[in-house]
Amino acid sequence: MKKFRKLLAIGLAAVMTASAFAGCSNSGGSGNKDYDFYIFNTKGENAEAMQAAVDAYEAETGLTIKLFSLGSGTNSADTLRAEMNSKNKPAIFSIMNIQELAEWKEGGFATDLNTLTSNANFKALHDALPDNLKLTTDGTDSYGIPYNVEGYGYIVDTLMLADLFGADNVDAFLADCKLSTYDEFAAMVETLDDYIQNGTAGTVTVNGNDYALAAEKTGLAQNLTGVFSVAGSEKWTYGDHMVNIAIDTVFPNPSAAKNATAEELDQLKNPLIAYAKALDLKTSHVAGDAGPLSRGPEMINSTTNGYDPAVQKFADHKAIFMKQGNWVYTNIEKVNPEIVKTLTFIPVKMPFSQSDIKVSDLTVEQMERSIPVFVPNYYAINSKVSEEEQNMAMDFLVWLNTTEEGQKFITEDMAFIPYNADPSTTQLGNSLGDSIIQYMADGDTITNAYAGAPINWATETLGLEIMEKYLTKAEWTEEDYNAIADYAISSWKEMAGIQ
Repeated sequence: MKKFRKLLAIGLAAVMTASAFAGCSNSGGSGNKDYDFYIFNTKGENAEAMQAAVDAYEAETGLTIKLFSLGSGTNSADTLRAEMNSKNKPAIFSIMNIQELAEWKEGGFATDLNTLTSNANFKALHDALPDNLKLTTDGTDSYGIPYNVEGYGYIVDTLMLADLFGADNVDAFLADCKLSTYDEFAAMVETLDDYIQNGTAGTVTVNGNDYALAAEKTGLAQNLTGVFSVAGSEKWTYGDHMVNIAIDTVFPNPSAAKNATAEELDQLKNPLIAYAKALDLKTSHVAGDAGPLSRGPEMINSTTNGYDPAVQKFADHKAIFMKQGNWVYTNIEKVNPEIVKTLTFIPVKMPFSQSDIKVSDLTVEQMERSIPVFVPNYYAINSKVSEEEQNMAMDFLVWLNTTEEGQKFITEDMAFIPYNADPSTTQLGNSLGDSIIQYMADGDTITNAYAGAPINWATETLGLEIMEKYLTKAEWTEEDYNAIADYAISSWKEMAGIQ
């Protein structure tokens, strides 16, 4: 069994509170449900694993649980709104961040977990949450139990690196690549692209050290068609996590971003120019099915270059890097069970200067070696279901997050990093999860401040602007970089009502 920080001493091994077993066939008095309580899961990547956990819990308790999960990359907001307006509402539902919380708090659905004191096991679970992991609007209220913690960066296969630079050089290359500057990374991308397209065996320099490419492409390197695998049809590819790296230079956390002033947003200008340059680099060196994929209609075609095709290309060794998070582990594993054994992360690089960074004690060097680590989703308890359903929902979350069997589903089936894991002792046996944990143990993490931006700004506004106006252009100019930055700032101000 994996090693964890000493779990909460709440005395729940296999015994649930008595409320979980009351009224199993007629929960909440509705009389027309064929389940005891309902879980609405918005994280499609763990849909199968969550179903397995639910099945195991049902077998242990005799309860019947309705589980609904959307597919990977699917926007769940409208579906969840419809379910909240139905007669039989979910007792557990997902909230992504404080911006998303506002709707469910104002609608009276999200329960302040501080008020749920009658279930002692759940109270102990909640009270043990570290302050920095709470879903809170003011530091005192609390609206969710974390799904897990996640991180993201450029995923790379160490076996591919062995075929490119030699097996003996992989560890040193990865250590240097982690510490490399943006300029070194950009030059490396150009050298790798020349190698892939023309067979030119050049030398790359990272962290001041040189690494020569193999004289001839052999092994996995023979499959390469481009440097990056990019889910080109997905608007979040251009917003969300990519733009977050720039936002982290000005805002230390999502709460600070949510309460941004006009002056603070104006300070994002240079970091957003850096973001646009890094995005230009990535989308100029994309792997296709049979060769390089240029910007244009094919890049944003969901059939050939959406989420699943991008994962397929990377799993088929057609690209060296893919910007994604550890949540993609199970999707890659389904395509190629072998490649997931040898994956790791390097940070997303952007050409920042120290003057761009406004967060206290944050340096360019720290940003270059760090990856964002954060809580991606929270389990919320619905205020508008019966007390009985709330108790059953709380018992399930206690079971999932504190028992050996529940933790097994989190770490092995979902391939998640438990929010209550100790990074100094935890080993998951999951390459991407263990890579994130190493960054955590080293203290090389940054935040996920973009979660405090206006809802849909990163994806539906900025991401759509990039797709419509720039993914059709073969070359981007300094004028384009400035225009992207200006649009990002002005649209944020407009959506947030900031003058």
